[in-house]
Amino acid sequence: MNVRKIKKTDKESATRDYSSQELKLQLRRLLHVGGVVSAVLAFLFYSAFRIQVVQGSKHSNIVKQLSFTKRSLPMERGFILDRKNHPLAVPTELPSAAVDPLKLAYVLTENSTEFNGKLSGSENYEKRKKLALSARLHSQIIDLSNKIALAIHEDPYIISEKLFASIIRGQRFIYLKRQITGEEVQNLKEIGMPRGVLYFPRESSRHYPERQLAAHVLGFTSVDGDGVEGVERYFNIELKGTTSRIRAQKDAKRGIMFINGLPDIQVSGANHVVLTIDSRIQADTEKHLQYGLEYFKAKYGSAIVMDAKTGEILSMANAPLFDPGRRHEIDQRFYRNRAFVDAYELGSVVKPLTMLGALASGRIKADSDIPLDFKVTFRDKAPWTPKDHISISRGSIKPIEIISKSSNKGIAKVAELMGEKSLYSLFVKLGFGMPTGIELPSEPDGKLPPLRLWTSKVYLATHSYGHGITLTLAQLVQAYSVFANEGRIVRPHIVRYVVDDNSEIVSCNSPVSCGNPPKLRRVVSSKSSVKEVVEMMKAVVTGGTGQKADLRKWGYSAAGKTGTAEKVEKGLAYSQNHNRVTFVGLVPADNPRVVIAVMYDDPEGDPETARPDDAKSELRKDAGYVAAPIFAKIARSVMYRLGVAPDLQISIKKDGKSVKSELPVTKPYFPPLPAPEKIVMPDFAGKTLGESMDLLSELGVKCRIRGNGVVISQNPPPGGPFNNCQLKLSVHPDDRDSKDDEPGETENNSKRKQ
Repeated sequence: MNVRKIKKTDKESATRDYSSQELKLQLRRLLHVGGVVSAVLAFLFYSAFRIQVVQGSKHSNIVKQLSFTKRSLPMERGFILDRKNHPLAVPTELPSAAVDPLKLAYVLTENSTEFNGKLSGSENYEKRKKLALSARLHSQIIDLSNKIALAIHEDPYIISEKLFASIIRGQRFIYLKRQITGEEVQNLKEIGMPRGVLYFPRESSRHYPERQLAAHVLGFTSVDGDGVEGVERYFNIELKGTTSRIRAQKDAKRGIMFINGLPDIQVSGANHVVLTIDSRIQADTEKHLQYGLEYFKAKYGSAIVMDAKTGEILSMANAPLFDPGRRHEIDQRFYRNRAFVDAYELGSVVKPLTMLGALASGRIKADSDIPLDFKVTFRDKAPWTPKDHISISRGSIKPIEIISKSSNKGIAKVAELMGEKSLYSLFVKLGFGMPTGIELPSEPDGKLPPLRLWTSKVYLATHSYGHGITLTLAQLVQAYSVFANEGRIVRPHIVRYVVDDNSEIVSCNSPVSCGNPPKLRRVVSSKSSVKEVVEMMKAVVTGGTGQKADLRKWGYSAAGKTGTAEKVEKGLAYSQNHNRVTFVGLVPADNPRVVIAVMYDDPEGDPETARPDDAKSELRKDAGYVAAPIFAKIARSVMYRLGVAPDLQISIKKDGKSVKSELPVTKPYFPPLPAPEKIVMPDFAGKTLGESMDLLSELGVKCRIRGNGVVISQNPPPGGPFNNCQLKLSVHPDDRDSKDDEPGETENNSKRKQ
């Protein structure tokens, strides 16, 4: 064998062994890598399966929550109208003052008008805090806050604290004040704040075109558009309507994208409330009530005029008056609708009601002699008897004189003859101690002590003439409707109905406004007793304590009653110097059309009763001198507004003699009105909806209005005749009417809302 050949064979064998081992090693590595890759792929497939299939719905919901949002669509609040569809509260827009606090801080410290927003993230909290606490920024913010506060009539300390806190939190938007006036907008602009820092976003608000008219009835809304007082609060849901919400996708900057087009928006419009209030009667009532408040120097005054047959309240007024659009300028205690929410001891106005119950029960008659011997005897104490200006030496008194002269002893004796149970039952039937149900918030029940607490005849006596029980003025006019409806009382209403945008009635509050008879509740069954008490109340006006309420010189008969109630001081005793005076009556007396009640709180008295020769003389401040003359003024205006014919023949002086007037009694007499002044079209350009309606209200004319914002076009032009007036408003003042717009297409918003 050849040695060389053997060595070559060994070498080839060794090479084959090495190659085989290398191949096995590579295969092993390939298997390891493939196993790792397979494991990773298996894990990824498993994770994908778990995410997409097992937990698919969960992650899908998370994506939708992050990618989609729901936005509420702004809804225009409904109108509040008077009984003749005259708008008393309308929707409008007002500017608010807002700033970008972080940009303001950057601009003030860097003295630059550029800002890249680098300090807006939460990770830069310490930087923002350091920025806010820097001495330079501190002094500048304090100085700026003083200027802002002066411009918008706010507290500078509150403004500065709000700005510092928002800078530390990294806020990019805060309100300085919401719903500001045009004057405040101009004041802020004059400060000269850096560009892009100050904003004036417009927000939905409320406008009251008649300003003070029926403000206590209407109430007002908050800056968020929710009713706070009055009808605005009671009918808040109806006036707001149903807010629609839309679903849309968000972009990277939280903007809105409609990838699939605009959604189908289902909007349920706001409804509109129609009141029983007559704007003309309301204005007259407020004027006379405010005059009396100032003339007699009283703290407060209230008055109600109610249709005696239907229960519809034609006016409800309180003084001092206030403008709900500028309510922040006066004290909040003047917002209170005292005619409706305050219950008082009203005094002797209760006496005719007590007399009615006694006559209807048959315990006394209209011509009975009522002894003046009422007294209550206590053990070891002197007998108690009511205070009275009628001398007990007379021995007896007629029922008509009890009412006309307002005798406490006489009515106490009538109540004693009537009995506790009968008197209590009468008061319950009249609605004492129960709310009337008028469509306004916060109505009290009043106070009628339960019969079990009438433990002494003292309570019987005092309750008979209005002490120890409390009534609201609304409860009083409801009770006095018994004299206009043959022994039945009518439930009062201040809202006729609620309508939608198509003038379809949504809900009916006053039955007569929807063609139904009024709701009456029987109190006494004796019609003759009602007439007898009315005759007694006529004597109050013609020769009793309420002669200043006499309307005979204007051709109308009146029946009523005075009430002078001493106020309770600190819940302990009756004051000798402070009182409330009330007069309530019916006009015309024999066939009452209205019930009118007038009340003043703590008047100083009638200046005409002052005696110059006696410095210590006190002014007369009882109801006959304070409330009665205001009742007469209001009643005369109401008769004129309603067109009620005089029911009496008027006597006039002719050639020095008193003769019967030739004035016919078959129809009312209206004095000639002054010739109207010629009105030309003013310039409405740039005026807001509120400013335009204020101007139209002052001119006493109507105009078609379309849109919101400011006036961009008008027809006729300024200076032209005031015919077919039309205004177009837009949020964008640069918009202009196209030539395709026809005058007939202009939408009358106020008319549509009615």
